[in-house]
Amino acid sequence: MRIDYHNHTRLCKHASGDVIEYVEQAVEAGLSEIAFTDHMPLPDGYDSAHRMDMHQMETYLNWIQAARERFPQITILFGIEADFIDGSERYIEDFLNRFNFDLVIMSVHFIRHWPEGNWVFGYDFPDRSHRQILEDYFDAMQRGIETGLFDIVGHMDLIKQPGQSLIKTVPDRVSAIIDSIKKQKMCVEINSSGFRKIHRESFPGTEWFSLLKQYEIDLTTGSDSHAPLQVALNFDSVYKMLKKYNFNRIVAFRERKKHFIEID
Repeated sequence: MRIDYHNHTRLCKHASGDVIEYVEQAVEAGLSEIAFTDHMPLPDGYDSAHRMDMHQMETYLNWIQAARERFPQITILFGIEADFIDGSERYIEDFLNRFNFDLVIMSVHFIRHWPEGNWVFGYDFPDRSHRQILEDYFDAMQRGIETGLFDIVGHMDLIKQPGQSLIKTVPDRVSAIIDSIKKQKMCVEINSSGFRKIHRESFPGTEWFSLLKQYEIDLTTGSDSHAPLQVALNFDSVYKMLKKYNFNRIVAFRERKKHFIEID
């Protein structure tokens, strides 16, 4: 049983392909479930070049419903990737209440007080220490988790650079994050997109698996695909790591309720 819970379509403006094309690839890859998680609109058109506009939500849902009718052999879920930015909590809550999502991925791509143009995976702060930058990121992530608005923590070590250990650099922040995830009964996404980047490992990376196992954190899997051919890409590596660290089940969702499926 394999599921891919993180997929983007051309509606979010920086991906390609329609829902049907992604589902065709998911069926070819032998997946049992696929979730679509295009980026939700943000207030005042913030970062509109990388996410859906509000008027596209109807199209998004119609695409998913049409795919469900055409491909009854695979479960197709209606999800969203919701950026957490401090101050947007009420907006996010109102938005999520408007739709009957199956799952909501929380991501942190921006820090509210960082100057425009600084993404968490590409920033330029020559006058700040690496630890200070990481503290900003994990503090924002923890505030997002503690809102209780989300189901899944997406690509939680997205800020890492190749060869860097976040666990060793900010162990206090990492422990606090894991503790908050446990208290909120959220799960962590093992995101295979890192294999397509210079990191050559998942988000979160190998060093996190023992810690996630120790704290009995629930996991799910996603490719973060931005093109149909990326669906389930590098899942063999992801599932081998899950088995290596004795994760024998992963979380699946229906209408934001968790259940577990066994992996072989």
